[in-house]
Amino acid sequence: MGSSSFIRAWLEPEQLTAKLPPAPNFNPSLLPNALRPMAEDVASRMQVPIDFPAVVSVATLAGICGRRATIQPKALDDSWEVVPNLWGAVVADAGMMKSPVIKAVTAPALAIEKEWRSEFESELKNFERESKLWTLDEAVWSAQYKRAQKAPQQDSGKPIGAPELRPEPKSPTRRRLLTTDATLESLHKLLGENRAGIFVLRDELTGWLTSLDKQGRESERSFYLECWNGDSSFTIDRIGRGSIYVESCCVSLFGGIQPSRLRQYFANAMQEGEDSDGLIQRFQLLIWPEKLPSWSYEDRRRDASAFKLAESAYRAIANINVDSPRQMKFDDEAQAHFVGWLTRFMNSQVLQGDLHPSLESHFSKYRSLMPSLALLFSLADGLHEHVGLEQAIRAERWCEYLMGHARRVYAARTDPGYSAALALKSKIERGMVGDSEGRFTVRDIYRNEWRELSSPEQVRKAIAVLEDHNWVREYEDDNPLEDALGLRRPGRPTEVYLVNPRILDRARQETGHPRLSTENSTSGLPVA
Repeated sequence: MGSSSFIRAWLEPEQLTAKLPPAPNFNPSLLPNALRPMAEDVASRMQVPIDFPAVVSVATLAGICGRRATIQPKALDDSWEVVPNLWGAVVADAGMMKSPVIKAVTAPALAIEKEWRSEFESELKNFERESKLWTLDEAVWSAQYKRAQKAPQQDSGKPIGAPELRPEPKSPTRRRLLTTDATLESLHKLLGENRAGIFVLRDELTGWLTSLDKQGRESERSFYLECWNGDSSFTIDRIGRGSIYVESCCVSLFGGIQPSRLRQYFANAMQEGEDSDGLIQRFQLLIWPEKLPSWSYEDRRRDASAFKLAESAYRAIANINVDSPRQMKFDDEAQAHFVGWLTRFMNSQVLQGDLHPSLESHFSKYRSLMPSLALLFSLADGLHEHVGLEQAIRAERWCEYLMGHARRVYAARTDPGYSAALALKSKIERGMVGDSEGRFTVRDIYRNEWRELSSPEQVRKAIAVLEDHNWVREYEDDNPLEDALGLRRPGRPTEVYLVNPRILDRARQETGHPRLSTENSTSGLPVA
């Protein structure tokens, strides 16, 4: 080793670029007329891609519909019936307004549920009053029945004069559309009381995914997997609580997730690990839009008429009686269009064999996604008898749009170390790493709490990738010059690395403010 760190030549750094395909642009005309004004209003006021409110509005349609309507995709085969139950997510960095958009777009649905809550409270007061009266009646009935037992009996054995007691009042059930953070047991109870299903909103899906991976939560993961189809039964048995049986569990799910967290999840899920059970493939409404090219200040009231229009569409679906659900089919033109689309899609996408197995599994679920979307668009357009050609074409174009985003999301499944390397590469290019000689430590990096570089493990993985591409290399601190000057520190050796001088020079030229002192480094290393 010796002074090799001073004389070993640096190779030309290799290209290191993000391996993400561009995100498809969303065309607002793909939204039903009842939802488009609201989505455009939210996107404009909040300065977010139109994709955000568009996909949330469609997810809300699915969450409200649940089992209130189904579609038979094939004209004759009635064994295939689809519940338009959808899961989705918006992939975006923190601070990209995911949560405010979700809150705004689901506000009309919350308004409906608020009315239901008011009705429930009124019904509950009536129930409590009727229960008290029934208790008094029951006491009178009991006394009268005891007296009647002493009277002569009829041939039937019933005492003569025995009074009749009216049925005991039944407790009202609160109708629900949405929930945010329900436990397995409470969600199961909600489903027992709301046969149409429940729309689960998660502000950050990372916490939900992480919770399903914890030991002892296997039943919860299994429960959600069963709830995706919308027509599977599930029973929970608890000591002291008895059993709760739900004939048809239907849970729609939507939330936000950060790219770095998504990569961490994919690292296991897409390598046939313990998470490779198809959970992530069920997120069909999965988008990762590009950031807006520019931002402008917007300050105005929301378009009340746009939200009223969306609420009317939501309300029309919510008012469908789940005991008499809409059982819809394509009309003749739409049926022919669906047959043509499905044939092309299966042959050109799913059966080619050139996709990653996880992406292939994801696309295979579009067989139910397309008719689900067509059904939801039909309901939003006020058509409750059949699904027409216009809605079928719109659903096909949504599938094309979502396929592009799925390819982008699944491309991010690459080693999280590569993603971290891209983050560190960006910092190096901006002159934010190293002292005047390009020296830095692992601690110098992770102490900044940069995204994807906030732990020693993440930084080491990033450095390993950058070393392979000749961007950095380990600083060999056993140099005799430092020994002679007495600059070596005792104890555990510090993890020190050097930035390729060619990269360092480029960063200095581009930034115009080279790092000239050790104040930029926390390692305490001397400047050569």
